[in-house]
Amino acid sequence: MDNYHPHHRRYFTGRTCSLHPDEVTVHAAELALQRAEQALHEGRLITPAEAMAAALGEARDKETLFSIARAIAWETGGDQDDILCRLGEKYLDFS
Repeated sequence: MDNYHPHHRRYFTGRTCSLHPDEVTVHAAELALQRAEQALHEGRLITPAEAMAAALGEARDKETLFSIARAIAWETGGDQDDILCRLGEKYLDFS
């Protein structure tokens, strides 16, 4: 994997996002991308390393790509792994 360009879709999760997700997951991924964009705009999107550091303190108002993917998957029934994969493609700095 060392030969992949940093923006290659496998860089984030180590796997290629599903090429044919079901309609529920497509919709869920769109919602997750909107939620991540809003969190980024509001300064609430943090990296996994920041989340680990914040776990020792109060971070209830912060989001990670994983927390967004998990919440959207629970809300919609979409595939959490595919949602997270798509978020990771767009927000590499937060993966």
